[in-house]
Amino acid sequence: MNNKIYHGLAIVLFSGLAQISTAENYSSELTASYQSANVDGQSDDMGMYGVVQKIYFSDVDTSVGPLAKAAFVSRASSYTIGYSENEDIDAHTTHAAIDWLNKDTGLILSAAYSSDSIDTNGIDTDGAGSDQLELSVGKYVGETTTVSLQYSRAEDKQNSDLVEDAYSLSISHVGITDVSFAVEGSISMADKLTDDEQFGLALSATLYPSSKLGIGAGFDIALADIDDDRVFAFAEWFFKPNVRGSATYYISDQDNIDVTGLSLELSLRL
Repeated sequence: MNNKIYHGLAIVLFSGLAQISTAENYSSELTASYQSANVDGQSDDMGMYGVVQKIYFSDVDTSVGPLAKAAFVSRASSYTIGYSENEDIDAHTTHAAIDWLNKDTGLILSAAYSSDSIDTNGIDTDGAGSDQLELSVGKYVGETTTVSLQYSRAEDKQNSDLVEDAYSLSISHVGITDVSFAVEGSISMADKLTDDEQFGLALSATLYPSSKLGIGAGFDIALADIDDDRVFAFAEWFFKPNVRGSATYYISDQDNIDVTGLSLELSLRL
């Protein structure tokens, strides 16, 4: 594993041990993740490691609704930086994002940028990989309901003519009752490299029997001749108000290549 990942995981664990408390409000969230994937039944799994740091502009209130949806319910603005690495194909990704939410008007503005690089013969090069930019504008149309429009553009580093543009409409809702729930859905259109338009549909739902526990499932499907579908199920649990663990299991089919995978996360809110 790359030393950067070891350092990131160490920061997550030691920072959490040093600062864990009973206070529920938080101003930052540090997440370490591991993802394992099995491609077409191959014996060797693909492994990916990542570290993400999210900083909020002000403290996030956790007094209302599920702990997992505290930032959404309290309309908290934030910025994010992240790094991930796939050991099997010698690839790594850097990511940065900012989300600005106006608590009074409900306006949402977001921007994100990520860059993928692939090592060739052990040499880090920008000659292989892609850059992606995503912009989003949305609004709270209810106390805990949002509608947003997204635009994303991915460009190949080796050939600037290889570009993919995508547009999507997303809706998110959190229902706060004795047994809370969350629903997220989107419809998208992508202009693929083959000049074919591909439509997509995504939907997920989560049930929160308590503020600490969430159980859910969802799917992503491509409405096109080319297969690009995924179904998944997940669970998350707050061991303490500021310590969260989660697991997601998924099955995907892309161009007749079957992939099964498991994603694990550990988050610490400080």
